[in-house]
Amino acid sequence: MPRLSRFWSRAPGRTTAALLLAAGLLFVLSIGVSLQRAREQLRLEAGSQRVSIWFSTQALVEMQRFRVALLRFDRGDPGWDKDRLLERYEILLSRLPLLNGAEEATTRSVLDHGDVVQGLQAALEQVEPDVIALRPGDVVPLARIDAVAQEGDLLLTRLNLALHSERRRAVEEAKASARHLSLVFQVSLGGLLLAALLLLLLIARAARRAVQAERTLRVLVDALPVGVAAFDEEGRIVLVNDAYLGLARLNQEAEALGRRPSELGAGTAVEEDIARVLSHRTAVPPQEATLSYCDGTARTLMVSTAPVFAGNGALLRVVRVALDVTEQRAADRRIRHLAEHDTLTDLPNRLLFGSHLKSQLVRAAPGRMVAVHCIDLDHFKEVNDSLGHPVGDQLLLAASARMRGALRDGDMLARLGGDEFAVIQPNLARQSDARILAERLTELLGRPYRLQGYTLRAGASIGTALAPEHGMTVEALLSRADIALYRAKAGGRGRAVLFSMEQEEGLRERRRIEEELRQALSRRELSLAYQPKFRITDGRIEGCEALLRWHHPEMGMVSPGLFIPVAEETGLIHPITQQVLDMACRQAMTWRAQGLDVPVAVNLSAGHFGAEQGVRLVEEALAATGCDPALLEVEVTEGVFLRSAEAATRSFKALRGMGVRVALDDFGTGYSSLGYLQHLPFDVIKVDRTFIAGLEEAGPGRRIVDAIVRLAHGLGAEVVAEGVETPGQLATLRQLGCDKAQGFLLGRPMPPCALAEMAAHPPERPEARSAA
Repeated sequence: MPRLSRFWSRAPGRTTAALLLAAGLLFVLSIGVSLQRAREQLRLEAGSQRVSIWFSTQALVEMQRFRVALLRFDRGDPGWDKDRLLERYEILLSRLPLLNGAEEATTRSVLDHGDVVQGLQAALEQVEPDVIALRPGDVVPLARIDAVAQEGDLLLTRLNLALHSERRRAVEEAKASARHLSLVFQVSLGGLLLAALLLLLLIARAARRAVQAERTLRVLVDALPVGVAAFDEEGRIVLVNDAYLGLARLNQEAEALGRRPSELGAGTAVEEDIARVLSHRTAVPPQEATLSYCDGTARTLMVSTAPVFAGNGALLRVVRVALDVTEQRAADRRIRHLAEHDTLTDLPNRLLFGSHLKSQLVRAAPGRMVAVHCIDLDHFKEVNDSLGHPVGDQLLLAASARMRGALRDGDMLARLGGDEFAVIQPNLARQSDARILAERLTELLGRPYRLQGYTLRAGASIGTALAPEHGMTVEALLSRADIALYRAKAGGRGRAVLFSMEQEEGLRERRRIEEELRQALSRRELSLAYQPKFRITDGRIEGCEALLRWHHPEMGMVSPGLFIPVAEETGLIHPITQQVLDMACRQAMTWRAQGLDVPVAVNLSAGHFGAEQGVRLVEEALAATGCDPALLEVEVTEGVFLRSAEAATRSFKALRGMGVRVALDDFGTGYSSLGYLQHLPFDVIKVDRTFIAGLEEAGPGRRIVDAIVRLAHGLGAEVVAEGVETPGQLATLRQLGCDKAQGFLLGRPMPPCALAEMAAHPPERPEARSAA
């Protein structure tokens, strides 16, 4: 002992350094082991929470629903017509790619089923013509379809069982690992506490040796990223670091020494943990705690409390460690909020709406009803087209505020997309309660709006369905509320309509549109308007987009939003596309004969590529018209990849092989993925108008457009900005290096002769056109 004392007195610097090194190594080792084990536990828990099980279950349910729909259609049951059978078939097809692409499906047993799922999808697509052409009583095609469905049912059942077994094994592994993780945390916490004890001992010894050594050790303690406090056997503070002082909102350590946590406003929870450690002589496991301040603010802490023992087993101190995780928890809540809410109105989106409606249906008391109101703003598209999207956004916000004010505390208002809203009205005693709210909303939304100097009258149409009378599932209620909404619109808009079974007859209206559309094709009532695309650097026209128009002798101009969905559902989209391609190619060659080379872009439906008919339609149009492929551009949206990415890839390569340019439309919305950009060399990427709207502000929209431009140029593609409506947007696009632009600022859709005149006599700069 005398020798040790002499050694300490002769070489205090080396001893201090050794102890500091030991404390630091112990701290780093404890933290490292804890983080490593925590990451392993997270990996195991992630493996036990497989989204693929949900996908496989959904696929199996949709397969069984399709078989039931097939049987009921063949029997001719009321309400089970061809449209409903095709709807079940399309839903089934949409579930299979989700199952095949689940990210967590990385284990061997799931990979072994990947080829089976792809084969099942291919088999279902092969019988698609049979499904489309099927009629009640067709025995042979029905047998082929049912054979594929029966085999698919068996395969999906086996896959589901395999996934459940796999998840059960993963859960067992995660539970075992959790027990080990708890032990590791205890050991690591002990390491942290031991490191803290070493630091405390160094501080005490350094205080007797030198002021400089004390300052060094103090800096080390205060540099710790967590709040550390030590308490004596009476629960009084004997040491705190700077981080703990910050959490306690104290300026100096002297304000805390000798006092209890409750005297500093920390509440009773801290003292209860300290008393528990003193009583049981064991550590309190890490847990979340809320630290509230007198000004009403609060912080979220991850805290742990543990005893410090002497060599003889006596309890010397209690150490409490607190890590501030307020920002992390706030970020978690924000991410969840963004995933479940609309970015413009901050209303719940379709995902949260469906989840809430499902829970309300489960909790509905006997004799009580749940109402679902589907709401569409009337004339919203006209507002967007005539006054621009900023005014349209303001209209959506104003309408949302009016609807919020009319609802009860327990009601939910959601934005499903575009100008579509929905309301859940639970716990109703009478049907009239739902009718009163719908009429109230109609009246409120029909009042004039004063927005940015304009007085607008938009109005709204509302369709209402009631549970349990009209269904007890989310899908059934939304579908029947949509039917009632369609009836409200058809009756002149600005109306509230409650669903009734007779409204199923509204489906006949869609069939009428189908028949009118067939006649329109034969009478050549469809025409094209052309919206020019301008080179941003000098304002010259370098192409245009062909936009479909239908002028009906009695109905007047029919919106594409009304007849295109009908065309896609009935298969008329193929002859319509054939006619559009023919008109666009002939017009491009007419302009060339006039000395103008103006390439024409034509939008092709995702259905063309799912059935691999797009290439054939383009080939036939080029052959029939003699059009130069360089004068044709095909625009597709990201939806083409949902049904069959491989078929779309083959089609795009074939089109580019012919010399036809391929453009990706509305990039940045929907199911955007950088994966397919890597494998599909698009010639053009069109930036969606939603990003252009906020371009003049130095915010996320501008940074996103800048990133898209850089990405596209890096891939060798041109960038076209859609929806340019202000000179400021155009100037910003020029600064960002965007290649082309189209929008109302530069040119609205116009007849071929007007576009030829503009192309032949372009202004020197785009600003000149906007000023004119």
